[in-house]
Amino acid sequence: MATPYQTEHVREANRHGVYRALASCGVATRTDLAQRTGLSSPTVAAILAEFHARGLVVEGGSDDGTGGRPAQRVRFVADAGHVLAIDLSGRHAYACRVDLTGCVRARHTGPALRPGGTDELIAWLGALLQAPDQPSVRRLALAVPGVIDPEDGRVDLAPALGWHRLDLAARLEAEFGVPVRLENDVNALALAELHYGAGARRRHVIYVAIGSGVGAGVVIDGRLYRGAHAAAGEIGSVLTRAEDADRPHAPGEPGPLERCVVAAAEGCLSEDGRFASDAPGAQAALDQLVRLLAPALHDVACLLDPELLVVAWPGDPDGHLAERLGAIWRGPRPVPIVHGTLGRDGAARGAAHLALDDIEVEICRHRARGPRPDPESDAHLAAAPHAPDPRSRHV
Repeated sequence: MATPYQTEHVREANRHGVYRALASCGVATRTDLAQRTGLSSPTVAAILAEFHARGLVVEGGSDDGTGGRPAQRVRFVADAGHVLAIDLSGRHAYACRVDLTGCVRARHTGPALRPGGTDELIAWLGALLQAPDQPSVRRLALAVPGVIDPEDGRVDLAPALGWHRLDLAARLEAEFGVPVRLENDVNALALAELHYGAGARRRHVIYVAIGSGVGAGVVIDGRLYRGAHAAAGEIGSVLTRAEDADRPHAPGEPGPLERCVVAAAEGCLSEDGRFASDAPGAQAALDQLVRLLAPALHDVACLLDPELLVVAWPGDPDGHLAERLGAIWRGPRPVPIVHGTLGRDGAARGAAHLALDDIEVEICRHRARGPRPDPESDAHLAAAPHAPDPRSRHV
């Protein structure tokens, strides 16, 4: 006989199935949801009643296309809560307000980012969180250019912002009373491209981002790889010359490859921050950028055997760099090289994706009380009914 814990554990899995199915399609009948999830109609109806009580679903009219008794539709309320996602990797802070299906509902550009500007940044966040006539923010998510611990919300090192061992999540939660999720900016970009952009439906992808620095996000078998110290993908520290190995590299300083790549990238850009092929010296700077990145990407590809390389550079939305890298590729295996598709939204949407997962868990988690049984006693439980991830769509 199943224990109360096991029974509630199954119910939680069923809630996840219905939540994802309804968030994916937006409007559906109870019969549709039962077919999508493999659950019985009474089970679906009971879960929808729970969601209705929490303001997550409303009646969506009737479906009379069958010729029989009209089936009642339900509609997912995507504005039942928002995520405020912040990208701190550029020259200015950038925010996306994202609904429960992952759609961006509003965008905001914030203050210039610099060491010593934390109070100004927090004041700007406070104004966004208190914006009138907007759905409540259920999570605050930040993409941070540095080494962070996503589990405890601490920024170990973010030199561009002047942060060192800063308990950022704790400070923001105390300030605003909203749960906070942190992620490294390049990892966040990788997650966004994986679920919404160039890497959709791929399992092994390397994402390279160029901005105020250079870094890589590594996806292995569909999952983000962080490494032993949450610092995987720090390709900016790759050596460009043998003598670089003899030069001390202090924490917080740009690595050898990063120094060269950032300088070459800046030389490619016009005054508006975009690559201009006809600007004086732009083509020569792009040639240098290609010469620097090609060997590093070659070595990473030899090590990890990706099926796709994605190059994200906000100054090059048309993908000139990715095209040039692809044209000279001489790796042991052919690897498509494409440019990032999400533009300025990328890192913010990736951080939002993690926060949306947290919200789903909060909504669907079991409410059973008492000691947890031996993990082996859960082994026979059926997996949650499969349903598409609502945030895997191109939106």
